[in-house]
Amino acid sequence: RSQPLKTNDMFKRYFILGLVASVLSSAGAVAYGTFFNKNLFDFSMAVGPLSIATACTTITLFACFTAFAADKVLKSWSEFVFNLIFSVFSMLSVLGPMNFQFPPDILAKIQEVNFEGVESFFPIYVIPMHFFPILVWVTLKPLFFRNRS
Repeated sequence: RSQPLKTNDMFKRYFILGLVASVLSSAGAVAYGTFFNKNLFDFSMAVGPLSIATACTTITLFACFTAFAADKVLKSWSEFVFNLIFSVFSMLSVLGPMNFQFPPDILAKIQEVNFEGVESFFPIYVIPMHFFPILVWVTLKPLFFRNRS
């Protein structure tokens, strides 16, 4: 059996996981956004690549600190509790785009590039991106924290 990780080593793993998840979720979300903007409706003037990458980075780095704290406090329940909270917040975060109202000047630009009424498709553009950080996090975590028995 392997030794438990020291606090410093555990924090480093969570932080590196956060950085890698940040890069991959940002890349995936930006690629999705770019494809959507070029092939469906262009919302790039409302939510561009920098905004998308900043959101993914903020979320995954916050996740690394939260997961580390949960691991220290909750021990064996930490992964379940962390994943539950991350999932719930990801699901709740879609309420923002569903109720979003564009400022009149941005709405005019979006309608000029697309067509009047296109703003109703905005949730279809941003909601999938809300799940990129958790999907990447949950996918990568086993690479950073393996059970070696």
